[in-house]
Amino acid sequence: MLHNSVLETVLYIEKEDEKMANRIEGYDEKLFEFAQKEFLEKGYNDASLRTIARAAGVSTSTIYTRFGDKEGMFKYLISPTEKLPCYLENALEEFFSMNVNDQNKNYHDRGNAGFDHIMDMIYEDYPAYKLLVSCAPGETYKEYLEKITEIDVRYTLRFLKENNSRALRENHINEGFCHVVSTAFYSALFHCVEHDMERDEAARYIKELRGFYGRGWQEFFKE
Repeated sequence: MLHNSVLETVLYIEKEDEKMANRIEGYDEKLFEFAQKEFLEKGYNDASLRTIARAAGVSTSTIYTRFGDKEGMFKYLISPTEKLPCYLENALEEFFSMNVNDQNKNYHDRGNAGFDHIMDMIYEDYPAYKLLVSCAPGETYKEYLEKITEIDVRYTLRFLKENNSRALRENHINEGFCHVVSTAFYSALFHCVEHDMERDEAARYIKELRGFYGRGWQEFFKE
């Protein structure tokens, strides 16, 4: 009987704690700030939800109620990174809604504007990308990179086909080749995050990187 009373009291306190936490202005920001700090400093495996909860001034059960477990919380913290593949897919689909002549006329301008926007997206949600690139468990980052690469390869092959690329027709390049090149490019792009480049430095780096890749791709765009 005493045990049940104690248990009920504990559950009641935890529920009240959760209610109070949700009423505190800036509660989410505070929780996420300490969570990001914990994961970045200790990595995914060694990060402690108990430490995060204590630093944020809430009970551990509050975190479990909202996110399920540590994996759920981490996925929420990196969820802003999902905006990038969505943007890439939509931007490329819009580009291919133009006829081939307009595609060729607008290719460089669209590319420049698109990558400027991608860099803005990364630096607006920098903590999420830093967690993904440097702290994600298992194959999380690899799977994310593969998602972006798959989009890029699909539209690259489409561009080569619509431009009647001789290299593609004669099988000098194929889907496997495009996959290797695309993976290398986006891995290099996230090098900016991995090594904590400032926004301006990253912009210069990406400009040079795109120029290097662009000169190589020009050979394969020829009919």
